[in-house]
Amino acid sequence: MPLLLAKKIYKRYPISGGYFYALRPCSVSFPSRGLVAIKGKSGSGKSTLLHLLSGIEKADGGEVYYQQCPRKQRKHPLLGYEASIVFQHYNLIEGESALYNVCLPLLMRGKGRGNAKKILVDLGLNKLIHKDVRLLSGGEKQRVAIARALASDPTIIFADEPTGALDEVNSETVMQTLRQIASSRLVLMVSHNEDLIARYAERVIEIVDGSIIADQGSVQAKDSHPKEKKYAHRRSWIGRFILRNIKRNAFKDAMCFLSGVIGFSALLLSFGFLVGNMPAMEAEMTHSLCYLSATVAKKSIIEIPGSAFTLVKQVRPEADEVREVLTEIGEFDVADDYGYFLPSSMTFRVGEDVFEPTSFQGIFDITLQEHGKDMLFEGEFPRGAGFNECVVNKEFLDHFGADLLGKTINIASRSVLTIGSKQQEVFVEAGLRIAGAVREFGFLNVPRVYYSFHQARNYLHDYKIEDENGDETSLAELVEGAEPDGIWGNYSRQLFFHDVAQIDSLFSWIKEHPSSDIEVNSISYGLHESFSSLSLAFTSSLGLFVGIALIGLCLILGMASYSSFIAGKKENAILTVLGARGKDVVAIYMFEATFLCLGSAIVAFCLSPLLQWILNLFLKGQFDVMGLINIPYEAYLGVRFLVPIALFGFALALGLLSSFVPMRIGKKMAIVEELRDE
Repeated sequence: MPLLLAKKIYKRYPISGGYFYALRPCSVSFPSRGLVAIKGKSGSGKSTLLHLLSGIEKADGGEVYYQQCPRKQRKHPLLGYEASIVFQHYNLIEGESALYNVCLPLLMRGKGRGNAKKILVDLGLNKLIHKDVRLLSGGEKQRVAIARALASDPTIIFADEPTGALDEVNSETVMQTLRQIASSRLVLMVSHNEDLIARYAERVIEIVDGSIIADQGSVQAKDSHPKEKKYAHRRSWIGRFILRNIKRNAFKDAMCFLSGVIGFSALLLSFGFLVGNMPAMEAEMTHSLCYLSATVAKKSIIEIPGSAFTLVKQVRPEADEVREVLTEIGEFDVADDYGYFLPSSMTFRVGEDVFEPTSFQGIFDITLQEHGKDMLFEGEFPRGAGFNECVVNKEFLDHFGADLLGKTINIASRSVLTIGSKQQEVFVEAGLRIAGAVREFGFLNVPRVYYSFHQARNYLHDYKIEDENGDETSLAELVEGAEPDGIWGNYSRQLFFHDVAQIDSLFSWIKEHPSSDIEVNSISYGLHESFSSLSLAFTSSLGLFVGIALIGLCLILGMASYSSFIAGKKENAILTVLGARGKDVVAIYMFEATFLCLGSAIVAFCLSPLLQWILNLFLKGQFDVMGLINIPYEAYLGVRFLVPIALFGFALALGLLSSFVPMRIGKKMAIVEELRDE
């Protein structure tokens, strides 16, 4: 029985109007030993027959049998296991020694260096064992290629134009070597050198225009075929090729690595901003002397007869009504609003100098002992003994001048009151010494003067005027006795809270009751919503940017991995025909991409605390909030080290994906195309 048998195999290519047959259907068999030559002119189909028999090119029809077993039913491909191949242009692994090239098939099978050195010595290459194959002559390279083919002790050696690139002397040496090898195994050789074929081949097959026209000579076969070997795959050799790739692609890999560091850093910092910006802002927002203050009004709807429009009228609610509506918030003080006589915006004088209007705000505790003690950064705490002291914020000093600290600012408010039929002019004035300055939450903050609400109320109680009956009454009593829609009552009431935690409840109530007839206005809530809107817009933009960056990163890594694969496609094909499995070859490039992804993720993770600190300083200057970026390194959602685990898991997946897809595309190319000489 023949060792190798081909039945009706052919290869064709579609052309306009039909097919071109590179090899027409043919059947041929080969014994277990001997030197069989396949000859023919260029383009006749001789190399195609050899490629179909070896398996580096797939037949469009027919079947190849090895020891009576169809190729399709074999567990392993023929080439690289039971057979080896020698090419016209050697196809050695350049940059490696002759010894490493020969022992590589053995390393793939876990046999170490085996008899590789002995084979080189037997072929007269003992002086070239440790020499880089790039420095060898053509004849030496071909003998190294033959030695490599022999290393795995194959039963068949395919030789594709083994003397095509050699001079006459080296051609004789190679043919003598192949003839000697053929005494113990089958050697199938393609050549166009008829002189060498006539002198060394024991059997000659001639092909013309894709058809076998002659099969002359014979080889005496052995009585029995060699037993099929068992193979154990090893991957220890892969590391060397990974390092070769990294060294070969050093600049490209460095650029990919830098891109990865930038991409993963952006991802970490963006996530840190998403997690940390609102808590940081909410913690910083308490640093405001008006944080515990608010105003409350009652809205009533007035229908306009015959019109689709309505009017909204604001009136002052009753204190008990306010407490009942906001009962879930806890205990708080409800007071009258004296804004009619002490407006929230007034001009002021210092000596003869008049300054532009600024914001004035009455607070519950001007001594800052209840709230704001840690905010004082310059000056002293007011005593709160009378309506003659105030506190300003940093924005006030920045705008009007730091030299105003310790000086007295004079305010005045003029109004004309009509009580019954009598008109009176009221001139409220006070001198407020700036005792100290506080550092507040600076986001959208304005220059502001804080005075004691209680001392201002006492001052208005002491300010007497005549009522319509000619009796004395105070401005404070006028406000306190005003009708709900009376102008003196300012249409609202003041709210003062005593616990920072209550403000969260207040904000929640405002959000949950947008249509309530009781309307609460809080400067802090307005800042909170403004910052939330800005944060949401920034986060959305940042998310889009990070998404684009990650897609770009994936494309960069994928293209880098694919270009690396394409650049090494010939080397990959060589490894395949030497016995490397497809997944082993893919692993070389997959590891490179995975190493780049994981390495850049690790570096980005290590750099992130420094980058977080730098960006937080920058954002502090923009929003006056420290800690807007807060990457939860230790725990997130109750899971310890979730962020680094997720980051490295994502990097690993990205590395595998960016390499696997290009590798799968690359592997669709036929080995024969990858081995084609350029």
